[in-house]
Amino acid sequence: MKRKRSGILYGILTAVCFVCGFLMFDRGTEGTKEEMPAVAWIQAQEQADTGEIEREWAAREQAEKAAIEAQQAEQEEKQREEKEKSLDKQELRQRFGTAVIVGDSVAEGFLDYEILEADSIIAKKGLRADTAGKDIEKALALSPAHLFLCLGLNDLEYCQGDSSRFVKEYEKRILEIREIAPELSIYVNGILPVLPEAVEEKEDLAYVDAFNRALKRMCQNLDVVYIDSSDLLTGREEWYQKDRVHLKVMFYPIWLDYMEEMAGL
Repeated sequence: MKRKRSGILYGILTAVCFVCGFLMFDRGTEGTKEEMPAVAWIQAQEQADTGEIEREWAAREQAEKAAIEAQQAEQEEKQREEKEKSLDKQELRQRFGTAVIVGDSVAEGFLDYEILEADSIIAKKGLRADTAGKDIEKALALSPAHLFLCLGLNDLEYCQGDSSRFVKEYEKRILEIREIAPELSIYVNGILPVLPEAVEEKEDLAYVDAFNRALKRMCQNLDVVYIDSSDLLTGREEWYQKDRVHLKVMFYPIWLDYMEEMAGL
């Protein structure tokens, strides 16, 4: 009897343990089910992080693309400048013939960029109407058929806005030329415009238009051809050097073409 009862008790105990184990497993499953919202939140965060990374990559790719395009544009600009420099300068020089230019640092660009040869241009930094006499004599010694004058930039500051003082000295140079070479064709270039940034640095540069008006009247009185090249620079701020006064190489062939056209060469 004792053995039989022990077997029964053992069976009951086993069943109880099984039931308890099942219940614990079921509760564990329920706990897992209760934890699912937390898992979903984590997954959502992971997805959000992925979206942010994708946006960052897209922004980076866009920035890299913009940088590449800017670099390409810069290279194209350099190539264009190189192309301008490789113009048939020999043709330009032949077309200019026996003409000579006398001028200041702006006119020096014809030499600096090798647009013209030394026997076609006499230019010097700082040259003014009142100091150009000897340089004009050098030009006349070359026996030119046409003489182009490019003065006035330095006179703006020297004359302190007094355009009458400027044209008085300029007129002296014209009369001196006519005394030495009365048949020589003379052409007076107007002062080329400067950009506003340059005027901020030097206030006297603001008198360009006033000096040009006085210069034009002088040319009319002396029956000299006045050449206004200002329109060539309209909307061409990129042609200016950093000082916003002097000009880059691409302007000079165009300027020379215009001078030739105005002179009928």
